[in-house]
Amino acid sequence: MTGAQLSDRVSREEIIALASRLIAIPSTSGEERAVMDGVISWCNSAGLWHEVVACDPARPNIIVTVGNPALGPTIVMNGHLDTVPVSDLDSWRFGPYEPTVSDDGSKLIGRGASDMKSSVAVMLHVVDVLKAQPLNGCVQVHVVSDEEVGGRFGTIFVLDEIASGRLLRPDFCLIGEKSDLKVRNAERGLLAIDVTCHGRASHTAAARVTGVNAIVKAAKAILALDKDIDRFHPAVGKPVISINTIEAGVAHNVVPGECTFSIDRRLIPGETRESALSEIVQTLDDLAAEDSGFRYTLAIDPLQDHIPANITDESSPLVQAVQQSIRDVTGTEPEYFVAWAGATDGRFYRQAGIDTVGYGPGGENAHGANEAVIIDDLVTQARVYVETIMRVIG
Repeated sequence: MTGAQLSDRVSREEIIALASRLIAIPSTSGEERAVMDGVISWCNSAGLWHEVVACDPARPNIIVTVGNPALGPTIVMNGHLDTVPVSDLDSWRFGPYEPTVSDDGSKLIGRGASDMKSSVAVMLHVVDVLKAQPLNGCVQVHVVSDEEVGGRFGTIFVLDEIASGRLLRPDFCLIGEKSDLKVRNAERGLLAIDVTCHGRASHTAAARVTGVNAIVKAAKAILALDKDIDRFHPAVGKPVISINTIEAGVAHNVVPGECTFSIDRRLIPGETRESALSEIVQTLDDLAAEDSGFRYTLAIDPLQDHIPANITDESSPLVQAVQQSIRDVTGTEPEYFVAWAGATDGRFYRQAGIDTVGYGPGGENAHGANEAVIIDDLVTQARVYVETIMRVIG
């Protein structure tokens, strides 16, 4: 069968049913065992081969496989089933673990609906559609834990197993995180920096005599740094700089001698750790040149450090296959997702040298009350995935 014929087998009802089944099982990061058991049960009933891999039995990952890697390339779909906790229960119109279709039938509501249990349901449905089809290669789903808090027990562990030869190395990867049905072949990098401005502590009564207020100095630095960066990359949009925390002061009657603020700098392809850091240092040095009382020290956050921007080239067979599949399924030209473009587990696959493209549904209120996903987008996502896979290994 052709990719188009197979994509016609995509079932809206089956996707909703499986997504609802996953949403109904609470799976806050660190507590993924029950929802993974639900996936295992579904795979057993669907007759899909799967294996469990874990460095912590309470936080397993499931590898679902159809096809034969000896016959051609392997393409994997990656999605996580851990979610953030529910902290605003009174704001939910329905129970967060009571999956509900909106009155107009357009959205599925529940914790994890958008981020990203519904997308995992799409992936599992896709392999179910493909399981009886002769393939010139292999299709896998990496259903992982731990994405919301770093990935050490999830995708990072799975890729370590791949690097060691204990798991099959894929040639291509599809990431199903929310992208409003736009293509994500790149992701911004991250540089986390702490800046400490130094003043001179004193009694408030001597604030204009011996005191040098470090908060005032930091305020000047923050205003100088907090600006739009006039660069643009077509796959991810603009770089971002944001000052997100500030700490200073010991008492209401003491002029603060130190003020520390944190910078979250998001990098686009072409920017480096060194180039971004140099721009920040230059801005601060310019302030010091204008104000002899401005003194600062700078430190790279040892916990966050640096994640490089990463990109899969437009010429990749996977990028080309996704784009053509979007044209065929939707009748529209593919667009790149540059709206906010946060990090996904896709960066780990790219860093491992695996061509990776993100393509997922639209939704709303991820991590918030009444989290929802657009059901029509799930159907489109599934059809694009089927046609993409058939282009690569059909």
